Amino acid sequence: MSLLPQRVKQSHLRVHMLVALVVVHGLALAAPFTFTWPGFVSFVVMMFATGCLGITLCYHRLLSHRSFKTHKIVKYFLMLCGTLSLEGDPAWWVATHRLHHRESDQEMDPHSPRVSFAWAHMLWLLYDDGRSRDPVLLARFIPDLVNDPWAKFLEKFFLPINLGFIALLFGLGYWMGGLKTAISMAVWGGFFRIAWVWHITWFVNSVTHVLGYRNYETKDDSRNIWWVALLSFGEGWHNNHHANPSAAKSGHRWWEFDLTYGVIKVMQFTGLAWKIHPVVESREPGIVQNLSNKQPQVAEV
Repeated sequence: MSLLPQRVKQSHLRVHMLVALVVVHGLALAAPFTFTWPGFVSFVVMMFATGCLGITLCYHRLLSHRSFKTHKIVKYFLMLCGTLSLEGDPAWWVATHRLHHRESDQEMDPHSPRVSFAWAHMLWLLYDDGRSRDPVLLARFIPDLVNDPWAKFLEKFFLPINLGFIALLFGLGYWMGGLKTAISMAVWGGFFRIAWVWHITWFVNSVTHVLGYRNYETKDDSRNIWWVALLSFGEGWHNNHHANPSAAKSGHRWWEFDLTYGVIKVMQFTGLAWKIHPVVESREPGIVQNLSNKQPQVAEV
């Protein structure tokens, strides 16, 4: 089995992404030597803000699948949280994810483990086969984001925003406790947190298409696995999600804890979320219709 799919050539290597992966992981290794409690708190806060609110809640359930609606100012704040994960700007992430659902575990899937586990986990980020910035594809897969001014801003200033935030963490740490705290917050709240959230997201792409159990017969290899669900705020119930992509709730059985859905319900209670898409029930109790073979849903914006 090749590590790369046939459609990808060595000439497609994204050197800037390779440099980013090496730099972030290298600096993340300094975490054990730079520990402080303010640094650890910055890690926890930013891990939740970027991993749960930014990626799982915003990029995935709100933008990619339109699972609920919220106020524009809230959506834009959540998009900023997602941008600070350093996983890509909102338009690129959503286009890639909708393409994944369209081609899940088929030849044109951006990150299927059928190519190799390493490809699904992170190697796919290093190669660009031209689709991620194709205007025709973007107009087809992200008509709701391709002309959004805030999405365009976050794409244009993606790197300065992230570098500026790490500088902000450094400055805040220096103000709180001097150079040691400044370095700790930059490492723990910045580089170590980014690497942590990266791998949590990548586990969903790789592990949950290889290991775990299946509640539903879908046309892909998606599976549910509890520890990925805990780490990824509910995204590890991946077979459930592929069976019913537009549902705001990924945990379908009583023990399948879904923290992100809990956040959505809190938002609903406070008036910040509405039109929450339910799990689509079939005639058989506890079974969900298989919607995985349909085109990714783009609800009214």
